[in-house]
Amino acid sequence: KTLTLSLAMSDPSNAMSSLESDVNDLKQNPPPWLINIEKPIKPKYKCPETHPSPTDAKPVLENTNGDEMRVRATVRPLLRDATDFKIPPIKVELDVNINSYPSETSLPRLWIRSSLSAIESTGGGIHPKFYDAIRNSSHKGNNPIETVLWHFVHRYLRRSADFEKVKRLRFQVGDEVLANVGNWEHGTVVAIWDEGFPYRIHLHDIDQDVHAPCDMNDVIKAPPKIPSNLNNSLDDDDDSWPEEAKISQASWMEDMRNWKNAYEFSKNSPEKELFDKIFQNNKWINPKVNKWLCDGCCNTPDFVEEISPNIFSFQLFTTDFCNAIISEYERCETLASQTKQLRIVRPNSMNNYGAIMKNIGFQSLIDIMQDEILAPIAAALFPIVGAELTEQHCFLVRYAPGEDLGLDMHVDESDITFNVCLGKEFTGAGLQFCGMLGSPDHRHQSLRYKHSVGQCVVHLGAQRHGADDIVTGERINLISWNRNKVWRRSSGYMGPMYQLDYKREAGPPDLVCLSKTHDVDWETYCGPREGGRSFPWCPPDFARHVSDDMPTKEEIVK
Repeated sequence: KTLTLSLAMSDPSNAMSSLESDVNDLKQNPPPWLINIEKPIKPKYKCPETHPSPTDAKPVLENTNGDEMRVRATVRPLLRDATDFKIPPIKVELDVNINSYPSETSLPRLWIRSSLSAIESTGGGIHPKFYDAIRNSSHKGNNPIETVLWHFVHRYLRRSADFEKVKRLRFQVGDEVLANVGNWEHGTVVAIWDEGFPYRIHLHDIDQDVHAPCDMNDVIKAPPKIPSNLNNSLDDDDDSWPEEAKISQASWMEDMRNWKNAYEFSKNSPEKELFDKIFQNNKWINPKVNKWLCDGCCNTPDFVEEISPNIFSFQLFTTDFCNAIISEYERCETLASQTKQLRIVRPNSMNNYGAIMKNIGFQSLIDIMQDEILAPIAAALFPIVGAELTEQHCFLVRYAPGEDLGLDMHVDESDITFNVCLGKEFTGAGLQFCGMLGSPDHRHQSLRYKHSVGQCVVHLGAQRHGADDIVTGERINLISWNRNKVWRRSSGYMGPMYQLDYKREAGPPDLVCLSKTHDVDWETYCGPREGGRSFPWCPPDFARHVSDDMPTKEEIVK
């Protein structure tokens, strides 16, 4: 074994053979928790092992010699409790350093590709203590790939679906405790499992209730001379496994609620095909797109038109698919209005109407759509930013008179955005595009796009844009925000985002490109902000256009 390991570390060809053999063994003899594992692929760019600070970030680094490989897998959570709803599979991928494989010290790095609540702030990565805990664990798989996947399923993911029994708590209602709110405050437990948190605590001195995010001694503890039930373990599956190396309690419970919600919405749907594990390309997408995909995506897609620099448009979905999605969404809205137990989770902080696709049962559909359709197109149109898609947030938005009319200028929390109009009939509601975040023309108009059913517009998330007010009718769009973990760790992403690479504006902004929510100089050009929320930050002072021809206060009032 030592000889094999030594050879593998010194000879990448041996390491590659070992990796392929290990993956093949798992594929041929999958453990109960492994649904699927794909053969290793060579990514175009390397992913930094740790998240750099904005000032230390570097340009994306090509993976010329194949030093890094990706292994994608789909796993099944293992629960102790029976559930009355289906738990969906979870997609992950592992980054393998081929120069040190196989090694018990240099473990493959795991990323979560499915939409879990815990990854919203981590971009899919897992806390470094997860890998430290694996090294100290008594369980070792047949190879490093199996070892990391086993610990993800059996240790990182929680093992209970019962909201009241996910963890035996050390304290009960009425117990006196100390709560860490920056300093230790005396309080009383007034509720357990409240809004997804293990404890709600009333603090005596400041007369305020707070939630404890987890049942850990550095968050909540017994006061001196008041014993707590220390025999109750944090997780009776493995008492020694650190809490930081698990999915957070609140996130896991939120995911459970979302999965139950999605199952209840979808279980009696008349649109059965939408919930199959196969995307009906022949029925649902443009034949030209389907042919390009079937031919291996080798050529430049001839069905795409570049309507403005880095903004593309093409017919993606058929009318049948658009109508089926709208019909199912409207059925879910009706169910939610009739049943208090079901809830529609709205898309984001900007849209008050619409739904997050995974929360109404479409997780499998959007996963397949991203991997098999959107990812190849993104890679062809944006070779660096879209080289791979590792995470997504997919949702429906709805605009109608009396509801959301339009959308203020903004940039997306995505790297590549696909925006498809599903229907219905409407007037107005165009899409205004301006420049790229941090560029001299950031707030200069570049294009006004007109939606049509089934037509997709694709753009970089950092491209400023906004929706014109709808005049009549109703517009429903399917939007997929896609992120690339490699790009997000590069200077190309962090420079503009953290204002380290932010150019001075070339001239005064076009009025149509101003954002009432985000722009610090809205009043200078448009007068007082009225209504709605505002978080002005753009542009930073050093990048703001200043000239003698700026409007006076009298001109603004006029």
